[in-house]
Amino acid sequence: MVMGDLTDRVEQFAAALSAVLAERGENRYQGMPSDADSRYAYKEMGSAGMIGLHWPERLGGQGLDPLDTLSVEERFGYHWLPLSSYLLSVKTIGNVMLKFATPELLERLLPPVAAGDLVFCQGFSEPEAGSDLASLRTRAVLDGDRFIVNGRKIWTSSAEYSDWIYLAVRTDPGRPRHRGLSVLVADINTPGIEVRVHETLGGGTLGEVLLEDVEIPADQIVGELHGGWKVLMGTLDYERVTSEKVGVVHWLLDQLEPHCTTAAHRQALRRLRGEAQAARLHGRRATELLARQQPASKASSMAKLSVAKLMQKLAGVAVEILGPQALIEAGGDGPVDGRIAAFHRAAVATTIAGGASDIQRRVIARQGLGCA
Repeated sequence: MVMGDLTDRVEQFAAALSAVLAERGENRYQGMPSDADSRYAYKEMGSAGMIGLHWPERLGGQGLDPLDTLSVEERFGYHWLPLSSYLLSVKTIGNVMLKFATPELLERLLPPVAAGDLVFCQGFSEPEAGSDLASLRTRAVLDGDRFIVNGRKIWTSSAEYSDWIYLAVRTDPGRPRHRGLSVLVADINTPGIEVRVHETLGGGTLGEVLLEDVEIPADQIVGELHGGWKVLMGTLDYERVTSEKVGVVHWLLDQLEPHCTTAAHRQALRRLRGEAQAARLHGRRATELLARQQPASKASSMAKLSVAKLMQKLAGVAVEILGPQALIEAGGDGPVDGRIAAFHRAAVATTIAGGASDIQRRVIARQGLGCA
């Protein structure tokens, strides 16, 4: 499949799915596409062969270039498809499992992900461990051929939709905090796992996962025992390449273009389009490094930081151009179904979720500039 054919097919698919979701009432714009979820949309992506395009064919993929996948995700974002399940299961967890999971685990889990039949959630953050992930307390004790897990996870996106959970746990509390960590995967219906869902002011939900004496087979470990920090950092490298947000940015720029009535507004949009292209290139650079198994933390942090800063600038410009009506929520009489209001609100969260902007600057300074 040549790239031109793929681009046309993805555009047609994304536009058609967006229209169907509108008919089904599944196109609420209370946040970014990364905040929205739909098992229907996820299954449609799998049935259309849009999941894991660059994965090996034996695991349900098509063996294409990772940059093809990046372009697909950008177009999904442009059409505001609900992407939380996709971004967790495919872009983040599926990709990092390709690097660290055993062949047996890959063959068991990735084909149903590629088919749109299996959704992962990510159990990283805890009440006392957000950006400082190394301070996590969820404990996993190896007992023969199983781990016994106890702890609590918070801000677990898509927990209520998920089939499996990807867990960061502490397996050796006697080691320094960046060591003694491991990553496990488990069926979300395993006895002892409880999922709670809390509504947020923005119209979305917040997932909480409680784990009490949960038994997880020892062969469901991703990476080495006590070597989870390397896996976790690899996971974040994939998570921080937010090409879907680049797609949303381009959508908003296109929406604002007809409303520019002053030279200053037109100049502001031209400048932001240049920054959007730079953000896209940062994401492509990080993806190329990840594909070549080269260090990518600096590039991924640059990609995430550039998109987060761009979104905040663009949100402000959108309000300048459209006035207070831009902040009318979905269901009101605001422009483009309240999606600009959702974008404006999500622009703040983007500088926190997946690692705060200060964390990204620290990674860039240490790995890019050699700062202590």
